[in-house]
Amino acid sequence: MTPRVPLTDQQIAQYHRDGAVLLKGVLNTVERALLEEGLEESYHNPGRRSTRASDPQGEGETFMESFPSLGSPSLRRLLELGSIPEIAARMLRAPSAQLILDQVFYKRGGRVIPTPWHQDTPYLRVRGDDMIRVWVSADFSPRELTLQIIRGSHRWGIIFDPNISDGGNVRKINEGKMLTMHGGGERGPRVPDIASHPERYDILSWDVEPGDALVFNGNMLHAAGGASGHPAPRRAYTSMWGGPELRYIAPPDNAIPTLAEINRVEVPFDSRVGDYPTAFPVGWSA
Repeated sequence: MTPRVPLTDQQIAQYHRDGAVLLKGVLNTVERALLEEGLEESYHNPGRRSTRASDPQGEGETFMESFPSLGSPSLRRLLELGSIPEIAARMLRAPSAQLILDQVFYKRGGRVIPTPWHQDTPYLRVRGDDMIRVWVSADFSPRELTLQIIRGSHRWGIIFDPNISDGGNVRKINEGKMLTMHGGGERGPRVPDIASHPERYDILSWDVEPGDALVFNGNMLHAAGGASGHPAPRRAYTSMWGGPELRYIAPPDNAIPTLAEINRVEVPFDSRVGDYPTAFPVGWSA
């Protein structure tokens, strides 16, 4: 496919060095409209892989859904248009990008529950460096509430313990089939107490506007801030993509399913995802 998203060599180099970069204005008007429509479709017609959570007082509701594109025609069309998987492949310097996971995060106005520092890797059924998230928002999201990422943590070579504390800030409204902060595979070292000692870490954060794409390596340590009140909703869609050399694994405990499990496609342990496009659909190829 002919590249059409304006990306620079500097942005790609920054991604590989820091593990994350904000791409300004890469979604066009049609894609932004599909994004907003798809987020509303997911929120108002949730599938069985969805969860709603709030604080113990029932405030600060957050809606989350895994694989919303299976039920949302607008999100499915957004991926088909190709900008998001193209960004993934080119940032990875890979010949193609295959879908590993997509998710909706819908936070209503009002109290915002913080997301604790964590790493996605132990919750996943894939391993490798060629793994990237593309995070896009339908609403303005200020840096104090948007994702915060530890610069360079994708190069630490550590898979952290997936069982982390939310500080008692979260209660489930309904559980659904979406994995949350307890489960996953390897029992590695615990995530450092970054929240208590932020001065020890090089933390990246950004103001994100509609049309922007925040891209970051799938092995990064990241979190999101909270607030006692925010006047508007913040609706985000994130998709995780892999290059063909990414490997499929089977963690010993709970892990977020891939389309291989959902569609009952047999994929042998330690297989290249590039060899199984029916399990990991190709979104874009050079």
